[in-house]
Amino acid sequence: MRRHLAFAALALAAAMIAPAPAHAVFSGEMSPRAPSGDADYAAGVQAWRDMDWTKMVEHLQKVVARRPWHDNAHTLLGYGYRRIGDYDRAFHHYDIALGLNDRNRGALSYRGVAYLHLGDVDRANEALIELRDVCGFVALTFSDGDFGSGCEEYHELKGAIEYYVETGVVLDICPDVGRPDA
Repeated sequence: MRRHLAFAALALAAAMIAPAPAHAVFSGEMSPRAPSGDADYAAGVQAWRDMDWTKMVEHLQKVVARRPWHDNAHTLLGYGYRRIGDYDRAFHHYDIALGLNDRNRGALSYRGVAYLHLGDVDRANEALIELRDVCGFVALTFSDGDFGSGCEEYHELKGAIEYYVETGVVLDICPDVGRPDA
């Protein structure tokens, strides 16, 4: 027993001296996300899941009033405003989110879809280029037990633009409700 404790103490000391490479632990299942500690943010995300855009906007307005630095709340608020047809407010909140975090992939992709709803393919493509540049910083992500490209938002927006150009119909990017963080 003492030998094991001594070895553990030695390993801990060595780890503190030289950083070791990170290793992934595979359990076969993703850990569930804890709900946000902000009740209004959690209610806003739940309203998103329920597709209750008015309630979503109501809760997220409270969040950004208290926490104006919350880029994900601004992103979701923009999404909610777009879904109820208020594009001016949607763009306003996407812009705030991107001012706070210029790598917010959700704000970039949802803004691109908003441009498609307005028939502005050029601006949607500009959003796609911005998103491509941001995605260049993402090498690899671990998602739902599979390795992905790290930037599904890029592929979703690119597909939505291509579909719109071919058909004139906007494919809405379906939000991954597990993605927003508090």
